Amino acid sequence: MFGARSMSDATPERPNEATDRYSYTAVLITQGRHKFYSLAMPSDVLAQHSFVVTRQEDRVAGFQRYLDPKRAAEIAAYIDSGLGTIPTAIILSAQEDCRLEYNGKNRTVSFEKVGNAFLIIDGQHRVYGFHLAESSLRVPVIIYNGLDTSEEAQLFIDVNTKQKPVPSELLLDIKKLAKTQGASEKVVGYIFDLFDSEPGSALLGKMSAFEKANDKISRVTFNAALKTIAPFIAEASAEKIYSELNSYYAGAISAFLKLDNDINICHPMTFRAVTSTFPEVREKTSYTSGGDLSSRSYSKYFQSILAGKKLTPLKSRQKSSTPIQNLLKEAMKPKSLM
Repeated sequence: MFGARSMSDATPERPNEATDRYSYTAVLITQGRHKFYSLAMPSDVLAQHSFVVTRQEDRVAGFQRYLDPKRAAEIAAYIDSGLGTIPTAIILSAQEDCRLEYNGKNRTVSFEKVGNAFLIIDGQHRVYGFHLAESSLRVPVIIYNGLDTSEEAQLFIDVNTKQKPVPSELLLDIKKLAKTQGASEKVVGYIFDLFDSEPGSALLGKMSAFEKANDKISRVTFNAALKTIAPFIAEASAEKIYSELNSYYAGAISAFLKLDNDINICHPMTFRAVTSTFPEVREKTSYTSGGDLSSRSYSKYFQSILAGKKLTPLKSRQKSSTPIQNLLKEAMKPKSLM
């Protein structure tokens, strides 16, 4: 994967501007036994002199073979919009042919204008996007020097496996702050906030807005659950949806407590399954109660259909909502006369 050290690049190099080397102000950083350079580099220069996997393959062909063109195109469009910012450093390993040098007195890093000067350790899609973009901007770069092939491979593994992705709950809240959510996301987000804050909420104290927590309903779980009934609630206001679901959840919680203390509506798959059956349960509860859709009516209906049933799917954490959905749908079927 990380290998050979020779190749001439098919892409034209940047014109020679009085010297055959690039030079940029840089800072030498030491972390334990590791040393690297931190600097800013024009994105077009970076794209012209970096490669993805092996120097024995044309750089552009390498981008196309190993990376997602759609993602790279989105990055390019983001840059060309004039609104883009790329604050996260691209991590590189300098190759022998580029003859990287650090001038401690001037605090500059310089390297030869050769085709594949750097192996990309992290930031491959961003660099591919730089290649596709029509405009250029200065981007932060980290450069390691003097690594052999095995050290490059280990650094690649460390960087790409030790980093944890941003929690989905945090991403949703950041999107909310950035106002980049779609209309449906905004409505669902507002409904979540109502359940999380209204004094009469059946789920008050059972929600976790910012992270996953045991026995709490996260934004991700809540969003996924409401997606299952999206067509049914599409035309209703957020306040109407909250009011209807609040009575429903209150009735379900009341019934579950009376049926078995081990049933926890906050388990992600339990919550999703209970939410997904809301339209059917609502219709049947309305029929059996003469149109009364109070929490008491929902509780009575749940108790009537689940009494005497094996509630194992509801009592244990499930990896899928299907077993619970099947239990509820089977329980709602009309009883045979025979």
